[in-house]
Amino acid sequence: MNFAPMIVNFLGMKINVVDHDSSAVVGPYLQVDSFVSEKRNYGFGEENGDFVLINIPISTVTDPDVLDSPSSKASVI
Repeated sequence: MNFAPMIVNFLGMKINVVDHDSSAVVGPYLQVDSFVSEKRNYGFGEENGDFVLINIPISTVTDPDVLDSPSSKASVI
């Protein structure tokens, strides 16, 4: 697997990060019945851009919760 950063250049527009449930679209676009639920822990924060310092701290986390954020979707379709 390749986890290297992806570089997208499109007509002079540079896209650094395409996050979860997002898209870069050219032309008509219809997204029907979309649902996203996510829990994140940024720790030191998230840095998106060119020439940012990458800090890789070594630490441990104890999280005894079995289910942190239950979510469900009721669709009308």
